[in-house]
Amino acid sequence: MNDFDDCELNTKGPENAGGGAASPCADNADGATQAKGKKRGAQRVKRKKNRSKKPQYTPPAVHIDNRSFLALLIRSFVSFMFITAIAVVLIFLLAMWATDKGIIDMGVRTFANYKEQLEGGKYSSIPVKRICGDDGWMCVVDSQGNFIYSSDNTERSFTLSELDCILNFDSGEVITTRSFKQPSGEYNHLILRTFTNNGETVEQYLLIDSDLRINSGSNSNFANKSQFTQSEFDLYTFNSTHDGKVIEKYYFTDGRSNGFYVIYYDTNNDEGVTPYLFVIIVVIGIICLLVISLVLYIRYINKHVQRPLKTLSTAMAEFARNDYREEKLLYSGSKEFEQLVDSFNEMATLLNASEEQRNKLEEDRQRMLAGLSHDLKTPVTIIQGFSKAIRDNLVSEEDKQKYLNLIVAKSENMGELINEFYEYSKLDHPDFKLNVNDEDVAELTRTYLASRYDEFEIRGCYLEAEIAEERLISRVDARQLKRVIDNITDNFFKYTPQGSTLFVTVRKENDDAKIVLADTGAGIAENMREDIFAPFVVGEQSRNKQGSGLGLAVCQKIITAHGGTITLNDSDIEGCRSQFEITLPLIKQ
Repeated sequence: MNDFDDCELNTKGPENAGGGAASPCADNADGATQAKGKKRGAQRVKRKKNRSKKPQYTPPAVHIDNRSFLALLIRSFVSFMFITAIAVVLIFLLAMWATDKGIIDMGVRTFANYKEQLEGGKYSSIPVKRICGDDGWMCVVDSQGNFIYSSDNTERSFTLSELDCILNFDSGEVITTRSFKQPSGEYNHLILRTFTNNGETVEQYLLIDSDLRINSGSNSNFANKSQFTQSEFDLYTFNSTHDGKVIEKYYFTDGRSNGFYVIYYDTNNDEGVTPYLFVIIVVIGIICLLVISLVLYIRYINKHVQRPLKTLSTAMAEFARNDYREEKLLYSGSKEFEQLVDSFNEMATLLNASEEQRNKLEEDRQRMLAGLSHDLKTPVTIIQGFSKAIRDNLVSEEDKQKYLNLIVAKSENMGELINEFYEYSKLDHPDFKLNVNDEDVAELTRTYLASRYDEFEIRGCYLEAEIAEERLISRVDARQLKRVIDNITDNFFKYTPQGSTLFVTVRKENDDAKIVLADTGAGIAENMREDIFAPFVVGEQSRNKQGSGLGLAVCQKIITAHGGTITLNDSDIEGCRSQFEITLPLIKQ
């Protein structure tokens, strides 16, 4: 919007007064403290003299006072590091022993671990990626190979012969495939099957020609089979021809003893699980060790610092409850804590002096506001006197209209200034309270704009509103919220030319109701935006129109009292350079 009331910083505010005042209590320090300070000062002077006599700098001998907090930290830290180092070595040794002995569970999951889900038909609840890897899949078929379910939504079915060619889960069979070229140029295939029977290793073979006919073999699984189909051959030899990847089947029954198979494609490679597990064990062990050591270390340190900290904490709590603390805090122990207590006493003295200064400045500001209100009422009384003179025909007819216009303008401006000073002073009063109720912010804004719609036409301005239809319920003081919108709207009328447009938007944003007011005026200068909501800030244009510099300061106080925010931002509406955004917390329904 254009130059508003709040544009020029009043440098005589209470924040800038008395900032460097010396403490009135500084001379009340006890004699012992003064003597200690003089002694330290004399020692520093003496050291400076001694250094000036030496031709070269000699580093002082390192000496740690046993009473110092540093010595306590060094002792406890060395003990902590020594114990931690020994414990880390023990954790490594224990993890290596447990891994070698197989005591630690490798944590490999198979479909056998989800037998309950399979029998209950809850196939989608099985973590296929964890079992088979990111590229793996599973499907469920009945005992005849008919499709039931697939994890990757690909329908798969198998013949009984194809099912026989898929290796069983955990069967212990190892299939090895070798292909060799015949003089005719065709390839024959030798398939070796290795398994364990009654503790003995058994090897069987199949010799297959290029047409997948079984020429010879000892494989008992296919004693009555003469030829493979391509799909049967691919399924039977898949594990031997795809390094680290397998296709296997797992048999299960449902509650009615119906048989089913899980056919799964496993892309996991379990190599390297043991090293990873070893690292995990070691890391977890070290973390647990560090946590335990830190707890013990903290308890040890706390035991030695609890007394001075408790003393300081008690003193701070008492200081927070009381505006003034005259008595000094006494402590004897570690010299670092003695210095900390001395610093606290000095801080308390300075804060007491600063609080007295602040209270005095606040009283002066309140008196200034009351005096300004009184001084502004005096011109109003004079204007009323001129009005009576005109009423009594003491003014000529040719000057009457001119004075009437002047009287009306002055009366309106003075009345506005009086009300702003009075309302601002009232907002600062400790007894001021908002009269809050559950209000529909959208409806409240809509009603307000409707009440002033005719004024826009009279002033030659335009209003464009976009207000949410939903109810935006917030705990607000309706009168004060209308006052905020009224102040911004009045500024729009004052400082924008005819033909300007005021854009008003009310919507829900996250858990807040957001009111946006923007106009097509010249905007606010960048150097004035930082202090736009500060009290008694008056720009040149506002001064010409007798602005008080309190309009937006009042708005900010009201919105802040509601627990909301009001900000001046660059506008994202075409033709508008700046906009005011108000947020108010909504009541959770």
